[in-house]
Amino acid sequence: DDWDLLYIGHCGDYFGDIQTQSIGVGHHHPHDLRAIPHKLYEDKTMLYRTDLHPFTASLLTAFHVPEQTRIVHKSQWPLCTFGYAITRRTAERILTEIAPPKEDPSRNIIAYDAAVLTGCRDGALNCFTINPELFHHMEGNSLIANEESSERVVVRPPVDEAGLEQTQWRMETSNIGCGFFDGSFYYDGDLDRLALLREQVGTKGRCLKNGRDPQTGQLTLYD
Repeated sequence: DDWDLLYIGHCGDYFGDIQTQSIGVGHHHPHDLRAIPHKLYEDKTMLYRTDLHPFTASLLTAFHVPEQTRIVHKSQWPLCTFGYAITRRTAERILTEIAPPKEDPSRNIIAYDAAVLTGCRDGALNCFTINPELFHHMEGNSLIANEESSERVVVRPPVDEAGLEQTQWRMETSNIGCGFFDGSFYYDGDLDRLALLREQVGTKGRCLKNGRDPQTGQLTLYD
């Protein structure tokens, strides 16, 4: 019951600095997971290991986590802030202490998600991560990237680069079984289609894509 922040969506919580890419088999072991508070939850809607992001698949394999099983664990090195739950007290602390509008230059933190990561990793916040995540980003136009491209060459982050080939083959966002990546759920102003998507996909959780099991979202066959 004692928690401050729950990461529901993220770029990955890989139990270490992603820049080293020392992740999973050969680098992590079951005792790394046993050493922290965690719970395992079976989830039949989850992707099979072969369709998970390579880093995620390797980490779960190293921890001997069964197929179609998510972990809820004490956050170790959570990247990005795509979806998270916080308490009212945590919201106040983020605004005044963890990621204030005027950052202390001595902390050398220039991004909001890095400030929250630091708060979780260094003990100021009691954070937990759902792994694999339920929300993930996909590439697209970015105001930040457009601004930065005028100042320097913008490259893909290591997680995106490692998952690029798989993402292009699956036509899905990393670690997501049935998402927006391929445009199947765009409605282009068609309100009847929007109503259908809300009912079938949003409410009933069905995957309305060719070649997919509508109940699980899994590929029905591989070409």
